[in-house]
Amino acid sequence: MKKIDKSEILATSYKTWLDNLGETHPEYTSSKHKFYYDIVANLVWIQGGLCAYTEVLLNDKKTVAPEKWVDGMFNRFEVKGALDHYFPNLKRETGWDWQNFFLIDYDINSKIKRDNQPHGILKPDKSDFDPFYFLEYNYVKHIFIPNSERDIDFQIKIKHDIDILGLNYGPIVNDREKYLKNLFSEALMGKKEILEIRKDLYKFYTAFEMSMKQLNIEEL
Repeated sequence: MKKIDKSEILATSYKTWLDNLGETHPEYTSSKHKFYYDIVANLVWIQGGLCAYTEVLLNDKKTVAPEKWVDGMFNRFEVKGALDHYFPNLKRETGWDWQNFFLIDYDINSKIKRDNQPHGILKPDKSDFDPFYFLEYNYVKHIFIPNSERDIDFQIKIKHDIDILGLNYGPIVNDREKYLKNLFSEALMGKKEILEIRKDLYKFYTAFEMSMKQLNIEEL
């Protein structure tokens, strides 16, 4: 999970509307609402086209570049992924809150996350979020695990959030393993320099950096 900065607001019409709402929002109506695609397009841009939780690539961020917006709005468009309420218990009363939205892989949203409530430890837009503090990456199994330097009770909470955010969802793990093994085989065989590989990365950034540390190949 990469840290996400949600301060860049392209959906200014939505943001103005949101700021004028009271404590209780209108019913969340998903893609039926006029600002749905504005929210999604803004998230595609700031998330770099990635799933906010797993870092699998969903969309090309260039399709929603700032110059393609008109008066703070974005036209309906074809997009991969699902709009997720990070804290589902807030959906009923404040279902349009920008701070609770992330765009994520559709299967993660519909099969894993659903209405499960995270502790909030792995919320990627938190000001103090640091994946290296909370997580480790097991390069043999290609899964994320709680950072072993944290206390046991905290590790249990981290593991809970890892599970319900789908970081180790089977198809994602398979994709991540194949992608990273190809990258590191190129590095270990001397076909590419690490700096070149890092420059060409387009998904699974956190797993890559953690694997670099674990495999101790930074200087190759």
